Amino acid sequence: MKIQCPECGAGYRIKPGGTEKRTARVKCPRCAHVFRINLGGKTAEPSPEVSIPSSSGGGPAGRKILVVDDSRFFRELIVEVLTPLEVSFLTAGDGIEALEIIRRESPDLVLLDLNLPLKDGYELIREIRADSSLSSVRLMAMSGFFRKQEDVEKASQSGADDFISKTFKPEQLRERVMKLLENARPRKP
Repeated sequence: MKIQCPECGAGYRIKPGGTEKRTARVKCPRCAHVFRINLGGKTAEPSPEVSIPSSSGGGPAGRKILVVDDSRFFRELIVEVLTPLEVSFLTAGDGIEALEIIRRESPDLVLLDLNLPLKDGYELIREIRADSSLSSVRLMAMSGFFRKQEDVEKASQSGADDFISKTFKPEQLRERVMKLLENARPRKP
C-alpha cells in the first residue's frame, strides 16, 4: 500500500498485513509529521505497482540517469526520490542489460548496485571505464551490504565517481546526484 505524508509530500510503501486495525498512526521519517491512515481492514487492496517507463519526459539539457538494481522496488524508490530533478530515467535489472542500455542510450549518470546478477557492479564499472566511447558517463556505486571503507575504495579503484550506501536519506542522494550531473564530463560527439 502506498501512502503519502500530507505535510511534506514524501511517499512510502507499507505492508498493512498482520493487524486487525482499520487505521494506523504514522510518523513521517522525513519531516516527523504524525498523521493517520486508513488500512481498510483485511479487505484492503494495496495500491497498484507504479510502473517506471524505460524513458520519461526530457529533463534539463536532456540529462539521462540509468538506475541499475535487481530490486524493482529499489529502482522505483530511486526514481521517486530523484523525480524532482526533472531528468529522464532509464532502468535495468542486471549488469548485462545495463551495459546494453548504456551503449545504446549514453546516459549522463548511472546509479548502480554493486551486487547485480549476471555481471556484478564492479565488473560493469570496469567495462564502462575500459570503453573510451563511454568516458563521459558518470558512475555512482550503491550497496546495501556496505561494511567498511574498503568497499568505497574498491568501487573507486574500479572507476566509480562516487559511492553511496542504500541507507541514504533522500536529500543526500539528490545532492550527490546533482553534484555529479553538474560536474559531468563533456560528451564526446
